[in-house]
Amino acid sequence: MSDTMETHHRTLESFFFEEIEHAQQRCGRSLSSDVEAYVVGLLARFTRRTQEAGRRSPPLAIDYLRARTGTGSARAQALRGVGDRALYISGVAPRSLDRTPVDVRYVQGIGEAAYREVADGAEWGGALAVLGELADAFQDVSEVIGEVVDLDGATTLDLLALYERWRRGGDPRDRRRLMQAGVLLDPERSDQVQ
Repeated sequence: MSDTMETHHRTLESFFFEEIEHAQQRCGRSLSSDVEAYVVGLLARFTRRTQEAGRRSPPLAIDYLRARTGTGSARAQALRGVGDRALYISGVAPRSLDRTPVDVRYVQGIGEAAYREVADGAEWGGALAVLGELADAFQDVSEVIGEVVDLDGATTLDLLALYERWRRGGDPRDRRRLMQAGVLLDPERSDQVQ
């Protein structure tokens, strides 16, 4: 996290708002004010309730399938929860997927689909339009969140492990670190490294 940690913030929300602003600048992304506000709330909520996306949480795909069987507002709330959890995992804890049968793109796909289903629900109108924006920009939002919480930048990583992780998941942060280390990458993530 940036040097704003030294600044005193009255709330988690004010801290995350400032960090989201800086993260967008660092990674060259621009989120709408509605998406920023949603992400700030999401990060503050998950910070207060860490068990929601922990290792003891049910598998995301199972939660997604269960959410799809619901009806009305319960269905929308469950799908939104799946999208939130997928966004949190892909942005804050993508490394938790290392050595699992799924990668970050799979989790992002579930999150995009969950948000899209709620946003496209005719009965909700424009009230949840932000979920459509989140579905459309899921990977970018995930990258901005990752910039907020990125702790790897302060340590020296094993380049081979970093390369293998990038090859499996395609995380833009991994790509950026590899390029900063002087590794030339094939955009198709083949085995050609220079």
